[in-house]
Amino acid sequence: MAFKTFAHILNKRLLTLGLSFFLLNCWANPLTHPPIECLMKLPNFLCPDNDRLKKWSPYLYLALLPESTVTISNLTNHSIVETGFVVGTVPPGQAYVNVGIDDAPPTQVPVVNGTWRYALPAKAVSGTFWTYGSLHTIYAHIPYERPNTIQVRKGTNHDTDGDGYPDLIVSATPVNSIQGYGYVYKTNPWIKQLETNPVTSLTDGTTGTYFGCRIGSGDFNGDGYADVLVGAQAYNGATGRVYVFLSKGQSGIPSQNLNAGGFADAILDGVIGSGRFGTNIIGADINNDGYDDGVFASPWLNELFILYSQGPNAILSQNTNTANFVFKNPATVPNPDDNFGSLAYAGDLNGDGFLDLVVSAAIYSSNRGRIYIFISNQGSLPTTPQQYLVAPTEPSPGCAAGTGCQFGTSFVLDYFNSDNCIDLAVGGPTFNTNQGIVFVYHSTCDSTNPYPNPPVATLIGPPTTSCNGTNCSFGGNLTSGDTNGDGLPDLLIGAAGASSGIGDVYLVLNDPTTGFPNLNLSAAGSANSLFSGSLTNSGFSQGLQFQDTNADGLQDIVISEPATTNRVYTFHSVRGGVPASQNLNGTGVTNQTLAPPAGTSLGNTIAELRIKAEGYLWALVAKAKIYLGWI
Repeated sequence: MAFKTFAHILNKRLLTLGLSFFLLNCWANPLTHPPIECLMKLPNFLCPDNDRLKKWSPYLYLALLPESTVTISNLTNHSIVETGFVVGTVPPGQAYVNVGIDDAPPTQVPVVNGTWRYALPAKAVSGTFWTYGSLHTIYAHIPYERPNTIQVRKGTNHDTDGDGYPDLIVSATPVNSIQGYGYVYKTNPWIKQLETNPVTSLTDGTTGTYFGCRIGSGDFNGDGYADVLVGAQAYNGATGRVYVFLSKGQSGIPSQNLNAGGFADAILDGVIGSGRFGTNIIGADINNDGYDDGVFASPWLNELFILYSQGPNAILSQNTNTANFVFKNPATVPNPDDNFGSLAYAGDLNGDGFLDLVVSAAIYSSNRGRIYIFISNQGSLPTTPQQYLVAPTEPSPGCAAGTGCQFGTSFVLDYFNSDNCIDLAVGGPTFNTNQGIVFVYHSTCDSTNPYPNPPVATLIGPPTTSCNGTNCSFGGNLTSGDTNGDGLPDLLIGAAGASSGIGDVYLVLNDPTTGFPNLNLSAAGSANSLFSGSLTNSGFSQGLQFQDTNADGLQDIVISEPATTNRVYTFHSVRGGVPASQNLNGTGVTNQTLAPPAGTSLGNTIAELRIKAEGYLWALVAKAKIYLGWI
């Protein structure tokens, strides 16, 4: 009896050992999961070299697996990543989920109450980072299921508390003589709306500084959480100041009143009395070290400063005398009133993986306008622009005659035609005596002259007879984003004086085949959707943004009307379609309307998403490569 028991145990152990040895060469069950040698077409005793097995494909294997029951809740295919985290759900009973990025093996992420949270690369945490604008794959699965896979592009971090959903970061600052505020509104994934009360309120608690004249965001200490910059361009007369407020992790950015015991994490000061430092601010990783830097442009004295992050310590308190990059009163701008620094944005113009800088001078050459382009050399910007892009002289009457165009009053950088070089759309609101115009340029990826003239598309504003005293200002504000989920960025174009001064915003779709159309709104042309304000002279369209506000991974439309109504409106985007036109001066409705708890002019500026959408190329070979051997 003892011998039989021993033999039985020995046979079981041999069977286990044999099966274990076999499984070393297989993914799992050999009846449903073929040996990895077979998939890689490496002949051995498990996979003899025969015609049938030569025809096996990893794509066939993936197709045999059941659909994934793992969800990715905050992002979808073609999403712009505005957060440092991916979140999702799994069916009951699962203790962990496998989550991975690009061609790396997955990480086992614990499941808590049916949800999971995965940190994306952040320099101070993981030692790695995603370059702004770069394209990536995210996948999640549980064993024996097909992975849930999406492709995304890295954008600007707007998620201050790391819940996976971008926050709406806005200021409420009407004029210099009124106390200003900066607010953070969270997205509530359960009610699919922004929360009506901000989670963070920032103010300097005084008047005369223009606190909140501009607000921006970025991850300045590389921890995966969004931080906030707030400009106060009238501080100390007109010298200007910028405050840095760092996220404290999952608790977000605490509310601060700087005049009542509150504090900023860093204070940045201008040094020239009329420079108005803080007029324009963005966060961008200019030197490609994984930490966002501060870029500060001001047209008051034709100057631009870049202050580098000091790694985990973020941007330190300092003044502009210690700026890492200065472009000030350049000889190429002979007139001090040309407004160099009207706007500044960063993006990869030539596809080399480093951020370049684009700066406008809206009233260059008697209001004609000009764009200055600085191409990075491996993370170092030149002291002289490589290209000067001047407003076209066509169509008639052109930008050189009459009031010019003020070319560069607004512009956006985005991937309009699906390559890896960022494209450009520029507004000229004073074209044809304030009718307004927008030009679209495709980058050639050239490192000297990336934007050739003429533009690939021209969009002309509505007839001046329909506007406020002939002042339409079409193109006075621009933003771009993917409103229909096709992976291509569309345009939102503001015209604050349209509809007799009520203000209009035009949605123009980017066609996958033909791109943006040549459009003339004064000659029977029409936009795909039209949004109109509620009252005359209320500044409808002053703030424009594409951002996911209802936790579905699709970018929604955000429009502010700060002057009279003191409101920010959201209009939810529609996958495969467009949101319906809405006239708020009539029977039009919004998906949500926000008002500030204190202050006025909510939405005078919105922390901008500098990359909004992109045309994506999907490769099945790359997809199979990611999962081979890890399911």
